[in-house]
Amino acid sequence: MNWSTTVYTSLSSDTEPSIVITFDSAKYIINAGENTTRAILQGRRGWRKVKALFLTRLGTQRSGGIPGLLMSLADSIPRTMEIVGPRGLLHILASMRFYTFRNTLSLKVAEVPSFGTEPQKEATPVFRDDNITCVFGAADKSEPLSEMSENVLKRKREHSPELPSKRPLLDSAVPDAATDGSIMPLASPPLISRYRNDPQFDPTALKGEEADSWRRLIIEHMFTWLEPPPKSHKRRSGKLKRGRHTEDAEDPETLPQDDASFASLPQAPHWTEDTMKRQGNPPGRGPKGTSPAGSWQRLPTFVAPVRDLSTAYIVVGPRVRGKFDVKRADELGLYGPLRGRVARGETITFTVDDGTGGKVQRTVRPEDCMGEHETMKVVIILDVPTPDHIESLVSAFASPTYLAFRMKNPSRQKDYAVHVIYHLLGPNVLEDERYKAFMNGFSDDTQHLISSPDHNPDPLTFTSAGLSQLRLNQLDPEMFPLPHYSTIPRKPLSLVANLPTQSSYIESNSYVDIRPQRPVAIDPKLREKDKFHPAISAKTPTELSLTTRASFMNARSIIDARLAELDGGVPRAGDELVVVPLGTNSAISSRYRNVSGQLIQIPDWGNVLLDAGEGTWGQMARYFGTDPTRSSNVWQALRELKCIFISHAHADHHTGLPKILVMRKQLDPPPSEPLYLVSILPIHLYLRELADLEDLGLSDSTNTPNGVIPILSDVLNSRGRYEAAENGWGCLDHSRKAAQMLCQTLGLRSLNTVDVLHRTRAFGLVMTHQDGWRLVYSGDTMPSDALAQAGEGATLLIHEATMGDDQEEMAYAKAHSTIGQALTLRSGKNPSIVTIGPLTNLCRMRAQSVLLTHFSSRYPTLPRYFASPRKGGTSHEPTIALAMDHACIRVGDVWKMATYLPAIEQSFKEITDEGDEEEEAALMQATLAQ
Repeated sequence: MNWSTTVYTSLSSDTEPSIVITFDSAKYIINAGENTTRAILQGRRGWRKVKALFLTRLGTQRSGGIPGLLMSLADSIPRTMEIVGPRGLLHILASMRFYTFRNTLSLKVAEVPSFGTEPQKEATPVFRDDNITCVFGAADKSEPLSEMSENVLKRKREHSPELPSKRPLLDSAVPDAATDGSIMPLASPPLISRYRNDPQFDPTALKGEEADSWRRLIIEHMFTWLEPPPKSHKRRSGKLKRGRHTEDAEDPETLPQDDASFASLPQAPHWTEDTMKRQGNPPGRGPKGTSPAGSWQRLPTFVAPVRDLSTAYIVVGPRVRGKFDVKRADELGLYGPLRGRVARGETITFTVDDGTGGKVQRTVRPEDCMGEHETMKVVIILDVPTPDHIESLVSAFASPTYLAFRMKNPSRQKDYAVHVIYHLLGPNVLEDERYKAFMNGFSDDTQHLISSPDHNPDPLTFTSAGLSQLRLNQLDPEMFPLPHYSTIPRKPLSLVANLPTQSSYIESNSYVDIRPQRPVAIDPKLREKDKFHPAISAKTPTELSLTTRASFMNARSIIDARLAELDGGVPRAGDELVVVPLGTNSAISSRYRNVSGQLIQIPDWGNVLLDAGEGTWGQMARYFGTDPTRSSNVWQALRELKCIFISHAHADHHTGLPKILVMRKQLDPPPSEPLYLVSILPIHLYLRELADLEDLGLSDSTNTPNGVIPILSDVLNSRGRYEAAENGWGCLDHSRKAAQMLCQTLGLRSLNTVDVLHRTRAFGLVMTHQDGWRLVYSGDTMPSDALAQAGEGATLLIHEATMGDDQEEMAYAKAHSTIGQALTLRSGKNPSIVTIGPLTNLCRMRAQSVLLTHFSSRYPTLPRYFASPRKGGTSHEPTIALAMDHACIRVGDVWKMATYLPAIEQSFKEITDEGDEEEEAALMQATLAQ
């Protein structure tokens, strides 16, 4: 049974290490930081075989990409997925209930128990199946690891247990609530009954096992897929209903009439996005809100059992038996089925002829006719975030259990051979003498792959997008700046004394064959697809075709002529505003575009971030750079960030927000002013639950020098629909006061939210500045008359244009706008779809410029449905352009972006290849599922 490990993402400005263990039948992912899903698309890897996810730590660094990954996995094929991680994993998953849910996925969640101070006489592996046995070790800053049983890996292989912790029955109506299907008595009514029937039920008061049971119940309601019934080969008589499924071996396309459990799948999530239907009921309660997953009540507070827990995983591969000795089996009289039983490891006793006509009993053991078993191959993943974690790690591997994996002498490695160790290290860990001594305690044959922020280079992760930007940089270097990267290690490993000889960096697309055993290598196919780094290292302009060069020259000549016309003209208010699109894709990232995010730079006042999909921090880091010696680096941009607006709770608009807040918290010295966060109540609630696990810098008061101050979108909404608490950070008075402070900070005359038309409660934003400009952001919406009215006189409108004109019905179903609806006056092809032509709205709005964004994932490069640029600039029609990731668009230069469109389209034609159509199909499937 052959298997290998692959690095999907390495340590870089926009990714954290993610490692995948691959067998023919399954894949196992270690960690899912931000951009894990996008990296899978970049490498065109599949995820249909993914069986389990292991997290070494919680928090954005290791788990920021979980929402996108889970939804993408669910959209590829229905499945049951196992997730293993430290204590708090249930809490982080339950906190995602407002925006992460699928009816084609079910989760089995196992939390790695913390050992405490008492030695453990025996422990069960956290995961075990036919391919791997996964043993864990939990390291923290203060307490050494307790010992595990030496026999833990010698047990019979079976599917991993439900959970190390107990799981009490939550509701007698749920047949699978108990792990063994039995009914367990409870001293009090089940939680779900208490929640539904008791108006005073308060989840925040739950403690211990009850709190975990509540979190589990929420997760079960988030992911509602049911395993199909086991296949039955028993023939059934009678007619079968047409179109129903069956497990009958002869006709797998139909199902017996008396078994409807499979035919009913997938179930519709019975609680999702029903906010508008629940008017008149308390949030999360009433006829449409009976599921805990729809509850707007805060989760029970999570208190970590130990400080800064980090989990190491020891992954042991399958035991491969030796070759069967046919000649020896003949000598022993072993024939037929008996050979198979011995080959499978059985000791058998049977009757044979004694050579004189009599019969005797003979016992044959597997070792009598089998060669020696192969030594079991081992992969170790270590996560050591600080030097303070080293002592507990060293102590663990000095125990009898772990000592079996840390043998210097190969002759002593009879049971286990550690082929590769992945070291996920924090600052100042690698060069600690204690850690180097620990590394050298393994066999000289062991390969050590290292991720360290003090040493690793920072190559570009998304090279397809990088190559496009490199080409467009020749068109306009200011509008299309090159992304920041570095292929030079911060400190070469060769300069670190006393490292093991087989030490190297963890690199994206590197792999190690575990069986058959081979050294680390880079995937040649993926290396060949990287056109960016070879092009940039050539230090000569990227080669363009004659057609593209001509297109670039033509665009520049038009620009030059227009600039000559405008020479000496009076600048308009807002011309100096700069828009940096950080993500222009809808639903899911593509190789060329990230999901939603627009950074607005207001000279002399500060920055505003409009939505923050997954990977927004990485996009900022690539745009501004992380070099601390540069005055305009990403840290300065983060320091100048004064406001974040999250339009609604769909994942592609906000799952990058926690990472932004975590990185802001790391600023040294801290920011001198607060950061104002404007959004709906569920976003604020989610962040406060997440803050139980990681410091996000949230403040409950407006009296903070540099904390994150919440503002409810409802308070800025003139229609007066309020979803707010009676007191504290969620009350109306708090948000009103904070909104006034924000306006003063940014020099705004007013800041208003507008109800827009989407599948969930969503808002647009209107910012009016004292300097005379107005910026309008639509968020996700169908054509909205309210937005047109509120944004009258807009200097810039940033509007979504998700669908093409051929997808009008889909746009209506998903509550998005088509490009035709955004640019023409018409009612639509489907007479049942009544739309308000946004061009009419734009005329009423009298917007000077429009920047379109949030394009369908159906088009990985450039939306083909935008046929030609629009010059605009008259009092009747605005200048309309397309936003592009990492462009630098001065509002006074939006017309340039529109003029460049044909040249941009021509450039993309040269860099697309055969795989793009397959990617489009996969991305479209994900879009349809959201």
